[in-house]
Amino acid sequence: MHDAVQELTTTMEPKIDGGPKLDGVVEALPTMTYDVVRHRGHWKVLHAGKHSTPYPTQKAAIDSAMKIAMESRSAGRTVAVRLNRTDGRIFDLMPGGQRT
Repeated sequence: MHDAVQELTTTMEPKIDGGPKLDGVVEALPTMTYDVVRHRGHWKVLHAGKHSTPYPTQKAAIDSAMKIAMESRSAGRTVAVRLNRTDGRIFDLMPGGQRT
């Protein structure tokens, strides 16, 4: 019985080398989405559930979101930038799922 417990605990130990390999399959990182939104009377960028500081204009918020997204894309991340208009329409300014 002791050998069975020892074998079970040995197989449950975390792998230091990063765990099992899946024959060359690499799991893609999730898309980083930057939403330009109107929030409490100001244009802001919403990312990962947090709003940025306010921007004076919608264009300034879009420019900031595009700059941050391009930096993330240059680092190899998949990114998306969307404009959430006050009338409820959403426009993809930089569609996700693309890498350059």
